[in-house]
Amino acid sequence: MPDLTKNIVNIERSLKWLKTMLVIPDGSMGVYERYRIDSQTVNHWVRPDCTLEVARLFMAYGQYKEDQEYQNVACRMADYVVSLQRSEGWFTGSFPFYKFVPVKLEEEDIGSPESSLFAFPSDNGKVAEILLWFYKQTSDAKYARAADAVLNYLTRVQAPDGCFSLNDEGDVALLKGVDFVAWPSVALWQGAIILDDNKYHDAGYKAMAWLSAQITEDKRIRTIYETAGTGAWRPPSSDLAVAIKAYASSARYTQDFAIWNGMAFLASRLMSWQDKSGAIRNCDESARDASLQNDPDMTDMVYTNGYAMLALQEAYLVNGNTNYRDAAERIAEFLAGVQCWGESGAWDGSWRGSYHLQKKQWYGRANQENELDEGGMYSSYTGMSTANIAYGLLRAILLRMPRTPNPIKLTPQ
Repeated sequence: MPDLTKNIVNIERSLKWLKTMLVIPDGSMGVYERYRIDSQTVNHWVRPDCTLEVARLFMAYGQYKEDQEYQNVACRMADYVVSLQRSEGWFTGSFPFYKFVPVKLEEEDIGSPESSLFAFPSDNGKVAEILLWFYKQTSDAKYARAADAVLNYLTRVQAPDGCFSLNDEGDVALLKGVDFVAWPSVALWQGAIILDDNKYHDAGYKAMAWLSAQITEDKRIRTIYETAGTGAWRPPSSDLAVAIKAYASSARYTQDFAIWNGMAFLASRLMSWQDKSGAIRNCDESARDASLQNDPDMTDMVYTNGYAMLALQEAYLVNGNTNYRDAAERIAEFLAGVQCWGESGAWDGSWRGSYHLQKKQWYGRANQENELDEGGMYSSYTGMSTANIAYGLLRAILLRMPRTPNPIKLTPQ
């Protein structure tokens, strides 16, 4: 059995960096989205989904170490996110894409004037998922109420075909991509059980029907680049990972043969893309046309490896297939070995956005030909990348324990 406890060093390095990215030290104003290495600047977006991903890591680590201060910071972060929930108009229950919180008043937002107001279904699905997790950890009803409101919002913007809308403008606003459907699906299935509401079960089935229609004959899932012509910076491995998460989440709550089969097909395909190092390659040769991030010798840290590790862990919890757990542990071993350390205090403890498996170095860009620079070697993300990777490393330790000697509940995550 691998000695996974050594990963605590990596987890604590990540925590040290993440604390430097908090807007204020007590966590009550969230965490900044990322550090941009090439421009040596912090992107001063406080995203609800990223903040909750960091908060979940703080809470889980605090429980594991019986450190109350980490748990307190985590709850303050979660409370801050709840305070951002909209209570009026069409978007009632949803959360905005981000809040711009600059250090200096004269600093300009790199996003468009309206971009902070967007309510992406993917981000709101993540928010609902982690709010339900916080409710399970703390029994605090405010997290359940906030999650219920998000899920109500998602059911209102769900189309008959199962996908979700960005706003109330009808078909023109539908986001027909795996990322935009899978994350709401995860949250809806969990809400159906935890909140005992059948409408979330029905909405989850509709989302899964849309996802199932995207599985190709060779058992890959179509990327958002293929289905919607957008998200070209996301590698095929990203959509594959999040789809497995959705299938594994729904498989917890249904014996539907098609869902269990879909999980097995997609997990097998993802594991076939696992490099000898443990990393998940961006794609294989057959998927090169599915994205512009199509180099099989590259591996993505923003949208793939952390989420793939968590998805495979979730699949293992569903059916006990140790192949899934072992593949997740190989991802963990790779990630522990490439964590930034000794590069700069500005990002040590993080993971940069993309890595070249042959050159064995950070490599590549994903900047969409605009100023956002969504990923690549010059982006160190708090949520999405670093927090999820560190949480997966901790979860790997917990999954090997014969009994968890602390209050962490291995609920769907």
